[in-house]
Amino acid sequence: MTIEPSYFEYPHRGPGMDHDRYEYRRLATAKPVTWPNGAKLLVWVTLHLEHFPLNMPSKPFIPAGGMSRPGLSVWDYTQRDYGNRVGFYRLMKLFDRHGIKPTVAMNSQVAVRYPYLLDRIVERSWEIAASGTDMGHLHYGGLDEAAEREQVQRSFAELRRLSGQAVTGWHSPAHSQSQNTPDLVAEAGALYIADWINDDMPYSFSTANATLTQMPLSYDLSDRKILYQQALPSAVYAHQIEMACQCLRQEADTRGGRILSLSLSPWVAGLPAQIRTIDNLLGRILATPDTRAATGEEIRGYWVESTSK
Repeated sequence: MTIEPSYFEYPHRGPGMDHDRYEYRRLATAKPVTWPNGAKLLVWVTLHLEHFPLNMPSKPFIPAGGMSRPGLSVWDYTQRDYGNRVGFYRLMKLFDRHGIKPTVAMNSQVAVRYPYLLDRIVERSWEIAASGTDMGHLHYGGLDEAAEREQVQRSFAELRRLSGQAVTGWHSPAHSQSQNTPDLVAEAGALYIADWINDDMPYSFSTANATLTQMPLSYDLSDRKILYQQALPSAVYAHQIEMACQCLRQEADTRGGRILSLSLSPWVAGLPAQIRTIDNLLGRILATPDTRAATGEEIRGYWVESTSK
């Protein structure tokens, strides 16, 4: 079999990476970032509020936490719905007590279907980031561009209209993108996106419409991966978070400000067996004077200001 020379041709071939979305950067040698008021570590708490349709499709794939049983799985559906009915309020009280304003990565259908949740978020001035329409409408390679544009525009439009917020952030449901997602998100007026998990700090991300900031929303440290998918004990979850916190603080001593990203799902973190662990963990992390909580948009603004000097 003969392979044609054109098979090896790729217009974006170059050192470091093979695309033009961002410039190659090694964090170890990157320009140090300075956070306001002497902070070394910013804790970015992201609360994922999602609507899993009872009859959600199995294609293109089942997202983490999606209905894995065949047919209409009431067991799966009600477990996820528990987060929006019960777990959310436990986390809300916890955040109030620790003075945390999280970023709420929200499916727009949650705002439509659960207006009482949106009311609690808005009255606390928590940041809302768009996260698609619902967990049954994913963004993936091969999705028709017009259909995806409608999903992106609808998510931003509904959340902005119902919340009154600018809604400048985006996180794709299930951490999945098509080749067009970043361009469509920028087209919708977003300022940052949180889908690529290849760095611990923000970086500039080029699109066909504007330059976005790619934010480091960790999946490896999420409750969904450690407590749900891997089914590890709460003590292991807390240990991993605290070890990450220790590492990032040590780096901040010599390399500038760092970000600890904590992703929480109310149907996981809001369970009675987990909430005390989350409470104690946040108390220990935020007890250090040079550590404070910040929203995604706050961090983006600090990073842009620091790197533009």
